[in-house]
Amino acid sequence: MTGMLIGDSGNVKVFVAAPAGQASGGPELLQQLVSALRKRGVDAYMYYYRRVEGADPVHAEFAQYENPYVDVVDDQRQNVLIVPETKTDILHDYSNIKKVVWWLSIDFYYDAMGFSISKHGPLSIPLLRKMILFGKSSRKKKNFFFRDKRYHDYYHFVQSEYAAEHLRAKNVDKDCVFYLSDYLNADFVTSGLTAVAEDKKDIVIYNPKKGFEFTSQLIAYCSDIEFIPLENMSRAEVVELLRKAKVYIDFGEHPGKDRIPREACISGACIISGLNGSAGNAVDLPIPAGFKFARDPSNLPVISEEIRRCFAMYEEKTALFDDYREKIRAEEARFYRDVEAIFS
Repeated sequence: MTGMLIGDSGNVKVFVAAPAGQASGGPELLQQLVSALRKRGVDAYMYYYRRVEGADPVHAEFAQYENPYVDVVDDQRQNVLIVPETKTDILHDYSNIKKVVWWLSIDFYYDAMGFSISKHGPLSIPLLRKMILFGKSSRKKKNFFFRDKRYHDYYHFVQSEYAAEHLRAKNVDKDCVFYLSDYLNADFVTSGLTAVAEDKKDIVIYNPKKGFEFTSQLIAYCSDIEFIPLENMSRAEVVELLRKAKVYIDFGEHPGKDRIPREACISGACIISGLNGSAGNAVDLPIPAGFKFARDPSNLPVISEEIRRCFAMYEEKTALFDDYREKIRAEEARFYRDVEAIFS
C-alpha cells in the first residue's frame, strides 16, 4: 500500500474517529495511530463522536498521547478519514475524502447495528439486506455493508486475523485490506519484565463481561478455587492483580485480538480460553491447543484439572507461553513498521 493513502499528495491530513471520553483497547489503538503518524510528521488528528457538551473528550488515560483533535473533518480528496467498524455511518457524510474502516472487531460491527453476527450472511445479500433493514433508521442504512457497490472504494485495516478471515469470506478486494494491529500499554510490558514466580498466587482472574454464563458454571464447579473478577479497578490495580495470578481464563466471544489475554500472559499468567472468535485461530491467540476448550459443560472437569496443574506446576506450565510473550513484546515494533508501510 506504499503511497496508497498519502503518496506524493501535499498538505495531507489524517482524521481518526473515536468515541469521546471512553477508555478501552479499541479507543487506545486509535490514539496510538494518531500518535505514531504525528511522530512521522503526518498532520493527524483525533475526531471525537458522542461528545458531551462541556466535557473533555480526551479520557485521562489517553492524555499521555497528547493528540490534538478537531471538531470538523476537512473533506478534501487528498485527506484520509479512518473510523472504527462500529461507526461506519460517519463515512457516509463525506464525499471526497479517502475512507478507511478499521476492523478492531467483527462481532461489535454487527452489534452496533443491532444485529447478531449470525445475521452476517443475509446482510451481505442486497435483497435480503433491504428486507432486514426495512423500517430501520436512515442512519443505520448508511453503514458500510459488504457487497454494496456504494462502498467499493473503501480501504480496510484489520486488527486481527479473525477480521481478515471475515473480510476474505466476504470477497473484499485483498488489495484494499491491510493489517494494522495494536500493542500493549507500556505499564503491562514493563510490569511483565519484572514479574517473578515467587509473587504468584493460586488464583484465577477473569473478565466478568466476557463469557460469564460459562465462566459462572466453571466457578461453581471449582468451588475450592479462588476466582477474582477484573472489574472496578484502575489500570494500576489491574497491573498489580495480573502480576499475582497464575491463571487467566477467557470464555468470551473474542470479537477481535483481545488485549486482556495478552496483558495477563505478559504478566506471567497461564491462559485458558474458549474457541470463539479470534480465539479459534493460532495467529490471534497463539497458545498451546491444550489450553483451549469449547464452552461445553462436559469440559468443566478437564478445565478444572488444567487450572490445578497450572497451580501445582506453575513454572513448567508458564514456560509454554514464552513464545507468545515474545510475540507480544514485538507488537509495538510491528505496529510502527506497518504504519510506515501503509502511510509512506
